[in-house]
Parts: sequence; structure tokens; C-alpha cells
Amino acid sequence: MSKFYLLSVVEVKKETNDAISIALDISKELYNIFSYKPGQFVTLKFTINGKDVRRSYSLCSTPALEEFLRIGVKRVKDGLVSNHINDNLHIGDTVEVMPPDGRFFASIKKGNYKTYYLFAAGSGITPILSILKTVLLTEKRSFVYILYGNSNEETIMFKEELSDLQKRYSGRLILAHTLSKAKSSFWPNKKKIDFLEGRVNVKNIRWFINEYPPYAQNSEYYICGPDTMIKNAQDVLMDMDVPKERIFMEYFGSKEITNDTIRGVINAKLIAHLKGERIETEFTKGRTVLASLLANGNEPPYSCEGGVCSTCLCKLKQGKVRMHKNLSLSKEEINKGYILSCQSIPMTNIVEVVYE
Repeated sequence: MSKFYLLSVVEVKKETNDAISIALDISKELYNIFSYKPGQFVTLKFTINGKDVRRSYSLCSTPALEEFLRIGVKRVKDGLVSNHINDNLHIGDTVEVMPPDGRFFASIKKGNYKTYYLFAAGSGITPILSILKTVLLTEKRSFVYILYGNSNEETIMFKEELSDLQKRYSGRLILAHTLSKAKSSFWPNKKKIDFLEGRVNVKNIRWFINEYPPYAQNSEYYICGPDTMIKNAQDVLMDMDVPKERIFMEYFGSKEITNDTIRGVINAKLIAHLKGERIETEFTKGRTVLASLLANGNEPPYSCEGGVCSTCLCKLKQGKVRMHKNLSLSKEEINKGYILSCQSIPMTNIVEVVYE
């Protein structure tokens, strides 16, 4: 369920001053295991300061080509793994990688005739780039409109690749940048380029959609970035009566939607059904379902530990829990009993979960 494979680093490319992309080679016998849909992520595991740590990174490569797996990693303040990767990973190194996973992806098919609206901010471009390239390569009749936000020109990840795609697919690709702290020397003639000022906010999103109405009426919307940006996009799309089933979201770099003040039941009993085994242990003060199982020596599935990727998903069979953070489950899924084990603490004396 959480098996890792050793993959070799075959390229390290500097994308910006604080971000790199990493290309990973996969042997022929692992092709099927590492097949993926555009938008999905892989989980990497490292031993840092004597402790195993995992982080998930979206793939920016495309499954439409036989190419290396590629991820983009942006340095963040106090980011244990992202800074380790930026500082220490080199060509020839091997990395423990879990096969691709994730529920944020586009179902791209050769015969489709669609308009794709893609909204990204910062490193949220990584899964969006995978979707973008796969659509252009696979769906010859589809169109892609992308609005990408950054603070300034120096922070734009994959700037050259995006520019090349814009030139190569000029008839089917619209790319607009929006910069919150643009430098005066960047794109001096604004009349000739798609350059907005500010963040990916309500005003810019609404302008972008109105300026570039769908060419094919069958439209889908993919959004990846911090929660404020995602809420802005949702507000605009809902105001336009876009059906919920056409809107797909992935949270990157969120600082909100947390509930760290929750105090759970101390020494509650935990029953977990994992890999055909019935496990009984106890929650110690402040520990989540995931942390309690790991402390007990078990190996439940998990990745980001931030309430984003949903790798740790399980179903509540008995009792009640509260989640510190939830950035991936819908209300419908929660109503069906699904929880994120990395964020869930006990609110009853007994909590029973099932990993499906």
C-alpha cells in the first residue's frame, strides 16, 4: 500500500532562484507501476536528521510522452524537505518514490473537444503544466486558457517552457500572467502581451474568462494554488453558474482552514482495520489517528501529513473525530464517514476506522 521504489535522478534544472525541477528515471519494468494521469503527484521519502520524512510533489511531466518523471520543488521558509532537495539532490542520486496517486487530475482522451481553463499561482503550476501539455498533445481539437500568478517575473516557474508552448500552440493556447509585484523592466510593452497586475483574484479571473470565452462549450476548470486563490476562483465560477462537477481544485501552500485549538479525548481507544489486520492501540494526548498507528509500529498509507493529498484517507466505522485541517475532502465524502487520518483526533472514547 505504501511501497517505495528507488529511482535515479537524471537531471536537476534550476527554474528560478528558489525552485528546481528534478527528472527521475524509471526502468521499463516499472512503467506500468508508475503510470499516471496528468495532475497527480508522487511521494518522496528521505532520511533527514535520522528521521524518515515524506512529502508529495505534483508531476509536471506528461504521460502523453515517453519521458522522465519530473517534479518541481520550490524552496519554502523552514521547509525541511523542499530545502533539502534544493540543497542536496544531484544527478546520480537515488530517491525513494511511491507510485503516482492523487484525485486532482484531468481525464484526457483523444476524441475530446473541450475548453480547459487553468488557474495557478506559484508552485501550483506543476500539476497544471502536466494537464496543459497532455491536452495539447492528445486532444487536437481542444483549447487551453491559463492564468498564472506570481509575485514578479523572477519567480515564474517553467517560464521558458510555457513561452515555447505558447508559440508552438498559438492557435489553441492562451497564456496570461498576472504579477503582484512586477518589475518595470519586465515586458515593457504591455499592449502586446497578456499581462495583468495583481494576484489571481476575483477581478482578474472574471476579466480573463470574459476576455477569452470558451471556444468549445464543453468547458472544465482546474485550479491549483493557495486557498485564497481557490476561493476567488470558486466565487467567480459559481457566480457564472458553472456546475460543481466541472470544477477541480488542488490546494498548494495553504495557511488557512485550520483548527489547531481542538482538544481530543485523552487515552481514547483506537481500532483500525489495515491490510486485513485488526489493530488495537491508544491515542496519546494530541495524537492523530495516523500518528497513533505509526507510534504503534504500523504502516498506514500517508504522504503530505498536511490534509491536502488524501493519501491517508480512511472511513470512520465507530465514534467521532475532528480534523485540524481538511483541504481535500468534500462535504459529501465527510457525510459518508471519510476522514483524513493525518488530521483526525478522537472526540469519543473509542474510534474505529477502516482503510479501504
